Amino acid sequence: MNQSKKDIFKEIIRFLIVGGIATLCDYAIFYLFNLLLLPKINPEVLGKDAGLNIFISTALGFTTGLLVNWFLQKFVYRYITEKQTKSKIVFLKFVILSLVGFGLTELGMLLASPLFGKVTWHIIVDFDFWKLFFKVLMTIIVLIMNYIGRKIFVFNVKPEEQKENETNE
Repeated sequence: MNQSKKDIFKEIIRFLIVGGIATLCDYAIFYLFNLLLLPKINPEVLGKDAGLNIFISTALGFTTGLLVNWFLQKFVYRYITEKQTKSKIVFLKFVILSLVGFGLTELGMLLASPLFGKVTWHIIVDFDFWKLFFKVLMTIIVLIMNYIGRKIFVFNVKPEEQKENETNE
């Protein structure tokens, strides 16, 4: 793929916008379930620091972010063909790459879980500093991996296909 530095910069900005929207959805669902819904369902089993609560909340948030990202990819990668957006193989590659990111996120949250509950902030509701810190750290790591992986592995378009797509728009 032969893109100018200016085109790559614009693509990265669009990627960050879409990623920001998806991340906000991810975090909102994560905290909705982690702080509000799951502890109220069964507080004995899903206590504030229960691993199952973290796992379920992270999985639901990440899945929400994944779906938002998928539906907004055409905005990021302008050279994606209509055929690619409807391709089950491309979607499968997208999901596989996202699952690798999900696995990294889960592993990071799991490894950090002994720190959870040590420092909290109260801003409307209680925020666990370490939970938030590691969620943000894992998001940054997965963000970089996703940009590179999607560009190379998922939406890799040959230069002649890219030029054809750009002239059809």
